[in-house]
Amino acid sequence: MAEKQTTLDITDANEVVLLQGINQNRRTILARLDPPGAYRTIYWKSEELRDKYHKSVTAFLSTEEIAVRTTLIEGQSEDVIPKNAPPEPPMHKMQGDLTPSYLEWLLKWSPIKFQNEMGVVLKPLGKGEERAADPRENWLRKDVIRNYMQPVPGTKGGEYISVRFRASDQIIARRSSHLTFTLKEIYREGPVDPDTGEPTQIVSDPYEDRYSVDQLEKLEKAGKITVVWKRPGAASSGSMF
Repeated sequence: MAEKQTTLDITDANEVVLLQGINQNRRTILARLDPPGAYRTIYWKSEELRDKYHKSVTAFLSTEEIAVRTTLIEGQSEDVIPKNAPPEPPMHKMQGDLTPSYLEWLLKWSPIKFQNEMGVVLKPLGKGEERAADPRENWLRKDVIRNYMQPVPGTKGGEYISVRFRASDQIIARRSSHLTFTLKEIYREGPVDPDTGEPTQIVSDPYEDRYSVDQLEKLEKAGKITVVWKRPGAASSGSMF
C-alpha cells in the first residue's frame, strides 16, 4: 500500500507546487518563480499560503541552490527606492534580517519588502474599501504587551530583572522583532472595576518561553543542552524576540 506523502517541486511553468496524497496526485500551486531559470523573485499566490508554507519553501529552495532575492505576493510590485535613500545597512551575522538598523531602513525606504519579510498582517477591508497606495497605511496596528528579561548593570549577567511593557499602535506581523509584534501579544483589557472604571487585569495570550528557567531545566534533563555554568540568583536571560 502506497504511503501518503507530502513534498515540494518546481514545474516546467516555474511554479512551486505542493504535492500531497497517495502517489502525490493532489497538487497545490503555492508560488511562481521569476524570471525563468534565474529565479530572483518569488510571487506567492496569497498571503495565507506564504504564512503557512514559507519555512518549508525556503528550505526547499535552499536545497535546490536557488537564492531568491525578493519576495512578493501576486499583483505586487517591488519597492522603488528613492535616489536620496541611504545605503541599505548590512545585516549582523547573528541577527540576520532581524538586525535593527536593517529593519528600520526597510520600514522607511522599502515597505513592501518589510511587509513580506516580516509577514505583516493587513487590516481587514470593509465593503467597498480599497487598499491605500502607501502599504504602511494598510498594516494592522494594535496595543501590545511583551515580557522580557534583561541583565542588571554591574552584575556581569549574575542578576536579571523581568520587564513587562505595553506599547501602543504597534505593527502586527507573523514574525516578532523590535518593530513588530505577533497576534498573541495584542493587549486586551479584562473586566472593568465598577468603582474605579479601570480594567481589573491586563490580558494577553500566554505563550511558552522556551528559555525560561523551567524550560531550560527540561532541555537539560532531556540532554538537548549542556549547561556551561550557573550563577547564583540568575534568571533566564531569554530573548526579547
